[in-house]
Order: sequence, then structure tokens, then C-alpha cells
Amino acid sequence: MYAIGLMSGTSLDGVDACLVKINLNEEFSIINFITLEYSDKFRAKLMRNLNKDTAKLDEVSSLNFELGYYFKEAIDKVLEGTLLDYKDIEFVASHGQTIWHDPKGATPSTLQIGEASVISYLTNIKTVSNFRVMDVAAGGEGAPLVPFSEYMLYVSKEEDLVLLNIGGISNFTYLPKNACGKDVIAFDCGPGNIMIDYFTKKYFNKNYDKSGEIASSGKIIEKLFNALKEDDFILKNPPKSTGREKYSVSFMEELIIKYALDKEKPNDVVKTITEATVFGIVYNLKKFIPKFNKLIVSGGGSHNDYIMKRLKEELEIEVLKSDISDSKEALAFVVLGYQTINNKPSNLITVTNAKEEVILGQITPSPRRKEDFDGSRFKKNRN
Repeated sequence: MYAIGLMSGTSLDGVDACLVKINLNEEFSIINFITLEYSDKFRAKLMRNLNKDTAKLDEVSSLNFELGYYFKEAIDKVLEGTLLDYKDIEFVASHGQTIWHDPKGATPSTLQIGEASVISYLTNIKTVSNFRVMDVAAGGEGAPLVPFSEYMLYVSKEEDLVLLNIGGISNFTYLPKNACGKDVIAFDCGPGNIMIDYFTKKYFNKNYDKSGEIASSGKIIEKLFNALKEDDFILKNPPKSTGREKYSVSFMEELIIKYALDKEKPNDVVKTITEATVFGIVYNLKKFIPKFNKLIVSGGGSHNDYIMKRLKEELEIEVLKSDISDSKEALAFVVLGYQTINNKPSNLITVTNAKEEVILGQITPSPRRKEDFDGSRFKKNRN
């Protein structure tokens, strides 16, 4: 069977779409992968609605459907150049876009938007979404969820591995050799690209620090770095998960005021923020992971040569870029969606701290019989 995974992360760079073939032995093979970038205007709208001080109810409601149309466009794009069409896809697994995540609130909650009904209606493909909410309902963090797929796909018989993802937030999965589910350790460890991208955009009008060139040219601002090393989330014991509700625009603007960053050299600010990301990763690895011989890095941060160099220096082990660095999370949701449609649980309770294993995700069925749906009429809309 064929399936498509969709992922929109905290970096807000766009929608990742992964076309996957699943064979009878439950082997998952990537056929195609694309990223559909958001327009600057849409990204700005998303950004302000991830901040409780600037969010508007009418915009959140609208974004829920607007993202659904973006996700449908990403499906079209990932199918381009293949011989497959909507009717050939068994299911779409969509992470959506996290708008708020607070599993430790007075009423634990999490909210992902990107209306599954829009995806299902326009493509007539069964769509699985809202993966996090059942784990939170079961008393868990609702994150990270990717470790389940990593456990299924990457456990080694020879090596103790750490799979590090540096997206907007940094998180890692520890897979000791011959691990079973209860052996897996995984959690968010602090900011990834979220703060680097913000300050790079603010001071250099670039969406990200390409290859870490800006950070490489700067110097550490000690007062800022010392403060960031005391970040309560970085130092917190797992299980733990976070997002833009913690590292918000307000949080970063407060840093600017408190440490007079507008009077500092911009490349020094970016360097210091980048070093804080490295610190969060290294601190959590050294404190909570007993032993490992290889670190495999994925996500946008894996393309930051400065971060990769600093990780090698600090950990003194083999640090490699994943061969599916950008597509790993979209692939992960195909794995989770496959579990859902087969009525199988896909949360690791040692990771999320849920009370029990549960089946994640909500299924939005195909709204029509396949024979009644002429999917070809949408082909002309593909870009």
C-alpha cells in the first residue's frame, strides 16, 4: 500500500510531505519527499497566532482550514512525477501544526490545527490526524511521538544509538542495542532552531543561518549565555516536551530588553543563541543517557555546520547526518498512521509517561466511494 505523511513543525518553514510504500512485511520505503514552503505573509500569520498575546480566535479558526488547503497542495506536489494518484493512496497521516501544547496545565491540553476534513474532502483519501490528544488524555506528555517510529525502524543489534532531531525544538531518542519498547528514552531537551531563526530573521532578514555561517563569525555574549544555561526547561528532568508556548516571541523580545541585545553585534547574538542550543542538547545527553557510540542528526539543524562541529567537539563521538534528515518526521507519522488504521497503540509510555499504551489519532474517512470520485479533475490544479 501507499501512504503520505504530512508534518508542519515549530520552525514554520512549510509542510513536509513524504510518499511511502508499505509492504506486507511492514517495511516502509520512501518514494518521494518534498517541502512546500509557506509564504512570508502566511508564516507571519501563523507566528502571531502561536503567541497567546497576539492570537485571535477568528484567525485561528481560519488557519485551521487554510492549513488544510496547504496540506492538500503538498499532497499534490509529492505525487508529481509519480504514476500514483489520489485513488492509489490508502491513507494520509497528518501531524498538523501545533498551536498550543500544555500537558502540565491545570487542565492538560494540546491543540494541532490543519483541518483533516479539508484534506479528505478534496482528495477522497482517508486521513489520520490529531495524534497527540489521546496520549495527553491518558495522562502523557503527548510528545515526543516520533520515537515510536524510530524504535520500529532503527534499533541496532550492534550499537547504542542516539537519534537527535533539531527542528524548532531539539529532541532525541536513545535506542540501546537490541532495545525493546521499555528501553527507549526520548524527550525534548530545549530550543533547536526556533531562537536561532528568530534572531537571524530579526537582525539579518534571513529565514535561517545557512550552514551556521553567522554563528561561526561571532563571539559569545557571556551574560546572555550564562542566563540561557539556567533555562528551566533545559535543566528539567524528563519526561518533558515543549514548543513555541515556551520559546515564544515574547520570551525572545524580553531577552533583547533584559540583556540590551540591540546594542550587541548581531552575529554575536546569533552565535550565543546557537551555543545555547548546543548546550541544551549536550547537557541532556550527558546527564540522562548512560552510554552511546553514535549520534545521528536530522532536521534543519543537521544542515548547520557550526552546530554539527560543536556537537562533535563536546561529545567526542561519531556524529553523523541522517540519510533521511529532512523526511524523518513526515515518515514517522506514516508509521503512526499505519498503527492507527490497524488498531494498534503507538505511544511509548516510558517516553510520554502516559498511564497506558493507547491507539493514537483520529480517522476522517473518505467522504465518497472511490468509484464515485473522479480524482483526475484535481490534477490540473497541481503546481
